[in-house]
Amino acid sequence: MRGVILMILTCSLLAGCGSGAAEDGKMTGENSNKKGAELSFETVTADEAPDLVQQWIREHKSESAQKVFHAEGKTYVIIMLGQKPTGGYDVAIEQVKSVSMAKPGTEAETGQVAVRYHVTEPGKDSFSTQALTYPMAIAELDGKRDETFQFINEVEPEELTADG
Repeated sequence: MRGVILMILTCSLLAGCGSGAAEDGKMTGENSNKKGAELSFETVTADEAPDLVQQWIREHKSESAQKVFHAEGKTYVIIMLGQKPTGGYDVAIEQVKSVSMAKPGTEAETGQVAVRYHVTEPGKDSFSTQALTYPMAIAELDGKRDETFQFINEVEPEELTADG
């Protein structure tokens, strides 16, 4: 449900923004042209993932990782922040988008899947659970996606002050 709400909010925000597309529908840019479509996905817990995916997570949960696995006819996108000393950390996959990229000076296109996610950290003065945590997000996509995956972590700007 959380993923659906985030996707609706993201779409609403993007609807008011210009796409940067030229009249021919291609994205303008210095190094490449991009076009694509959002892919539907479901956010699942580690316990809901197939056994082999669960096993990999158990063996690597202390590591920070971005992985893509094919299992049981589906594609699983996993983002793990590794072991954290307290609660208050979170990661959420906000968008999965299929992107075709035209290389400059050619008509050739390569396919990629862009995974946009957001990391939350506990505030400087916040009260957090004093226990080791292992934040992760898992997106389940229907079918086997053979494109390369690009992970994009959205970072919000912070105010820099003289006292840190």
